[in-house]
Amino acid sequence: MTNSIQHSEKNRVRGYSVLRLSVRSIFIATATATGIAYLVCVLFLTVAPQATMAFSSYVLHTNLSGLIQSVTWGSFIVGLLVCSVSTGLYAAVVARLYNNLSMR
Repeated sequence: MTNSIQHSEKNRVRGYSVLRLSVRSIFIATATATGIAYLVCVLFLTVAPQATMAFSSYVLHTNLSGLIQSVTWGSFIVGLLVCSVSTGLYAAVVARLYNNLSMR
């Protein structure tokens, strides 16, 4: 009981409780969601490269139609890891900063 009282008092700032984010959970969730989005994107690029690049051109406001590149297993694995881990690390840094700034 004493531990929970100390814990709740430690997390109180100016009369309200501060929600602390789990940095590890945020990292895993973001990396997983980004990996799934990357997989879907590569699937579209493999099945319909012209349509995918045309859609990407509309989204990015630039002409990407001449940039179609074949996807190899190596480029897929490296892209998946780099994209997922870097996005997960970014989200973890944001969660860590949030936790540190919300305690002040």
